[in-house]
Amino acid sequence: MKTDHFHNKVVIITGSAQGIGKRTAEMLAKRGAKVVINSRKQEKVTSVVETINNGGGNAIGLSGDVSSYEFCCELRDFTLSHFSRIDYLINNAALASKGGILDTEPHLFEEVYKVNIFGGLNAAKAVVDELIKTKGGILFISSLAGVIGLPSYFLYSSTKSAVATIAESLSNELYDKGVFVGVHIPGFTENDPDKNIILPNGEIVILPKRTNVKVLSRDTTVKRIILQLEKRKFKSYSSFSGYFLEYLYRLSPPLSLLFIRMNRQRIMISDTFAAHPIYQRKKRKK
Repeated sequence: MKTDHFHNKVVIITGSAQGIGKRTAEMLAKRGAKVVINSRKQEKVTSVVETINNGGGNAIGLSGDVSSYEFCCELRDFTLSHFSRIDYLINNAALASKGGILDTEPHLFEEVYKVNIFGGLNAAKAVVDELIKTKGGILFISSLAGVIGLPSYFLYSSTKSAVATIAESLSNELYDKGVFVGVHIPGFTENDPDKNIILPNGEIVILPKRTNVKVLSRDTTVKRIILQLEKRKFKSYSSFSGYFLEYLYRLSPPLSLLFIRMNRQRIMISDTFAAHPIYQRKKRKK
């Protein structure tokens, strides 16, 4: 009987206490992987670890902020102390943000960049020597917003674009050491009920359920992430939307910009956010 590719593989997943990260951990655990859960909130980490272990999986967890390199080293050492090796790192931790340059508070620039960009770099730097030993891999989770800059998402778009470029650079750098590096572009995926987003004034609110676009189930997105990891494919998309946007941008940047500008208002003030006072004020100003 053929052994599952992920059997006894040790996988660190940052930002894995909810959403895509959590479901990835659960599905990998069912395939025999030893998973390491991470989030800023210890109670959420404990909950996910208990759920996986009670279901017959093998999980440990450590709470902390990946924007700190010292914490990422602690996460590496914590993993090695329990499992003695590291096979994969999935860089999933990110802060979602919405807002234009005219409205966004400057302190949010650093806050979002520290988690979305430095978090992935810190984690990769901390574990890369271990991945060379195991011929393992790193998978960065990007976004449709990273394929082309979206209005009112300049912070989030720019960080997710950077993530894709970092993945490409590291892939070219580490291929001869046997380390796989890839980037996944999820489509619009169903959110956890308590998923947060940062508004331009710094207010943190629950991200409303998406109603203006077709969304993928978390299982659909995660199955494609895991398949990419197993096949060691550099880039993969969860939906046709990501493939279409990237193809359009590479084929004709002016045409892709025209497409975004034609849909500018729909993107900037979707029905998902239309009820929030910030965007109600913007509507009244028009």
